[in-house]
Amino acid sequence: MDEELKFLTVTILTRYIKNIFDQDPFLGQVLVEGEISNFTYNSSGHLYFTLKDENAQISCVMFKGQAQYLNFMPKDGDKVYAKGTVQVYEKSGRYQLYVQALKEKGLGDLYQKYLELKDKLEKKGYFDIETKKSLPIFPKNIALLTSKTGAVIEDLKSIILKRSQFSNITLYPTKVQGEDAKYNIVENIKKANENKDIDVIILARGGGSIEDLWPFNEEIVADAIHNSLKPIISAIGHETDFTISDFTADLRAATPSDAALIVVKDSKDLKDSLNSLNLRLDNAFINLLRNDKNKVDKALSNPIFKDPVKILNFYKQNLINLSLKLDSLSPKAKLEKENESLKNFVLQLNNAYKSYLYSKKHEYLIYNEKLSLLNPLAVLNKGYSITYKEDTVIKSEKDLEDGDLIKTILFDGSITSKVIKEVKNNGKRN
Repeated sequence: MDEELKFLTVTILTRYIKNIFDQDPFLGQVLVEGEISNFTYNSSGHLYFTLKDENAQISCVMFKGQAQYLNFMPKDGDKVYAKGTVQVYEKSGRYQLYVQALKEKGLGDLYQKYLELKDKLEKKGYFDIETKKSLPIFPKNIALLTSKTGAVIEDLKSIILKRSQFSNITLYPTKVQGEDAKYNIVENIKKANENKDIDVIILARGGGSIEDLWPFNEEIVADAIHNSLKPIISAIGHETDFTISDFTADLRAATPSDAALIVVKDSKDLKDSLNSLNLRLDNAFINLLRNDKNKVDKALSNPIFKDPVKILNFYKQNLINLSLKLDSLSPKAKLEKENESLKNFVLQLNNAYKSYLYSKKHEYLIYNEKLSLLNPLAVLNKGYSITYKEDTVIKSEKDLEDGDLIKTILFDGSITSKVIKEVKNNGKRN
């Protein structure tokens, strides 16, 4: 029965399916609307990507001959119209859309959410350089937040353990894809922060489409990274993939392998650096000794060491001269000199004052004698008198009237009199 069983080879079956596709007129020219995901630009100029909607996806290829006429560079999240042919690629047994033309429609829903959240967190300061924590130079304990199986964890462990003999790894098995992944990521960031021994955290996963990487574009994950007390390196996807986690983390690595290379310094490189520093230190020490020897040789050639007594006498004489100069400039000597000058000045002042008084006394005596000669009282002393009528000196008998009261000043007093004029024969008083 088995010998009579007829079978098809994989090649025949695949070719049969391909022929069905090729003969279907509907598949010969289709216009498909979808969102670009998992976009790759090949060095040959060919474009490889996936077109998707809410329920399905299809692989696409656009060869260089058609891609060169594009007026834009496609990227993940772009909504486009793709015109082309659906065919089966025999080697992989997959059907795909061979795109002949692409036209932009707009941003995909996920990519629009990504941009909106990026703008929101940027305004909150999540991406500011000032908020970034510096990485430890020689971390002893490194936390790895990634899937417990796969190429990523193996690459991280291999690089870290190979480059450093003193770094320890603590793995926090983390879901990196799926609806629940964001909660697991947040939980493990919290656990790593609670471990006081952890020095730095690496959050990593391999490449994938925007849907695969979406847990790292969630706001709660960004909050956990921003609020982490431990520095975090984000190594999500390939070099061209940028997630919200990359912008929020203290440092972004292009790949998980790059993250390991950044965190851990190569022991061999450190050893080479130490050897280089040791060599530089030796050379610096040798140069220092050589310079000091030259200074000693130069000092020994100085005349002071050839005839020290002569040099000492020279400095001794300089010292004496300086001492004399200091004495001459001494405040005490200046004060004594000024004090002597002051005494002489006081003596001169006293002599000048005495001479001035004597001169003024002599002048006084002369003036006093002159005044005595001119003093009316002195004339009265000789028997003369002065007669006043009121306050006027009487110089003539004509100045008086009968009955006037007059006052006569004598040497030793005064007399008050009343004028009585005589009556002559003609009946007039004299």
